[in-house]
Order: sequence, then C-alpha cells, then structure tokens
Amino acid sequence: MSTIVILRTPHLLLRPWEVSDAEALYTQAHNPIIGKMCGWQPHKSVTESREIIEIVLRKSHSFAICLPNNTPIGSIGLNLQGESNLPVGENEAEIGYWLGEDFWGRGYMTEVSLCIIQYAFDNLHLTQLWASVYKENIASQRVLEKCGFRYHHLLEDFLFPLIGERHTILVYTLNKEK
Repeated sequence: MSTIVILRTPHLLLRPWEVSDAEALYTQAHNPIIGKMCGWQPHKSVTESREIIEIVLRKSHSFAICLPNNTPIGSIGLNLQGESNLPVGENEAEIGYWLGEDFWGRGYMTEVSLCIIQYAFDNLHLTQLWASVYKENIASQRVLEKCGFRYHHLLEDFLFPLIGERHTILVYTLNKEK
C-alpha cells in the first residue's frame, strides 16, 4: 500500500487528486489558453475532467495544487522513466505543471515547483529533472529559470498528439546538487 504524500508550501497545499475534484478541475481546465500551452484540449465537461483525474492525474507523484481551503487551482507532477515524452533516464523525471489563469503572476508556480524539486531529490532520490515548454511560453520558462533549471536543447516540430499540433519546445534540465 502506497503512502499518501501531502506537501505544503507557504501559500499552497499539494495533495493527490481525488475524483471529487472534477468540478474544480473543470473550472480551471476548460480555459482554452491552459490546454493550448500544455499540449491538451480544453476540458469539455465535468464528466471529462473526472475521467482525466481517474486516468491521468491519479498516479504516483501527481499533485493537485490547492489553495489553503483545499480547492484545486492547478496541477504539478513528475513523469518518471517510461512516462515522459522526453528521453528520461533511470533516476530522472520530467516535471510538468499548469496553473489556472486567475492565479498567474502570484509566484505560486515557482513556489510549488521548488517544493516538487526538493521532493524529487530528497524523497525520491532522483539525480536529474527535465522540463519542456513551448518556445512562446515565456512565463513558464521564467519559472524554470527561477528554480535553477538550465536550457539544454531545442526540439523543433515536436508533435503534441492530444492536440494534433507541432510546436518548437525548449528543453531544460536541473541536476541534483552533490
């Protein structure tokens, strides 16, 4: 039986997704701006959001980003080897995240990313993290840079199968301090 991991930051709570979060997820994820920047379609219904929680978000190392009142406003997680679109090696993971548009510009994503980075290195004993962002997603690039990630390489014409679009993405890495 796996242990439920709950992480806290100064302003937010990171906890596993629950099926009961479907309405809150839909509230944020039906925004076409969010999905477009993440490579997935906007959610079309609460039922679809519930299915995404059950199939995609309820996995190890996937967290709902919640306000202190426990309302989800975004998601952050780690994709280990075999779960990522990037060539993630053993003892490595790709970090992925999104945040509801109403909560942008408050430093929340940097705050939760630093928390997940610490969790990845200290609790999971990973040695390297990867991240990828659309070339035009300057805000997400800034989050990665604030968290210590360094530009690694560019992937042009990268296919995002959930939306059937190709984008240029920037790949970043962060190595565990020895």
